[in-house]
Amino acid sequence: MYYTITLFSWLFLVGCSSPENTSSQTEVSEKIETQMVAYTEVDITSIELTDLDGNPISWETMKGKKVFLNFWATWCKPCIVEMPSMSEAAEQLGEDYVFLAASYEDLAKIQKFAEKQDFTFQFVHTKTPIESLNIYSLPTTFLINSSGELVETVIGSQEWNQTEAMNQLKTL
Repeated sequence: MYYTITLFSWLFLVGCSSPENTSSQTEVSEKIETQMVAYTEVDITSIELTDLDGNPISWETMKGKKVFLNFWATWCKPCIVEMPSMSEAAEQLGEDYVFLAASYEDLAKIQKFAEKQDFTFQFVHTKTPIESLNIYSLPTTFLINSSGELVETVIGSQEWNQTEAMNQLKTL
């Protein structure tokens, strides 16, 4: 019994650490998790999208174009804040690019939101659960090259019309 109590006490003490170590360990874990999410491969063609009338959107129609696929939600403030810069980037980059803002929310909710907006990109509905795409934070943007390959995953809100982001988009 003495040995059991001693063993559990020792394991308890070994498992504990100072607040500084816990904080830095948490930061490292978060960085690793973010990198894992950012570099996890996703089969783009498995993403089921529909327009706001419920019609399927075929990846074939986007073949040869660079695709900016932004995942967002109506309740997500950072998602909405980045939309004007997305719209400006879409306008500046022209016809070689397809800009889509995809939400997994109810189609009627997306339609109601989109009716009040005046952006140059297309609002769409994703039928694919975002968790199956390894998306755990909104907004998340998939940058897809003209060969249909996911080149980069950008997690978080961006100013897409700024020089650095525009250069990133031009290199797709």
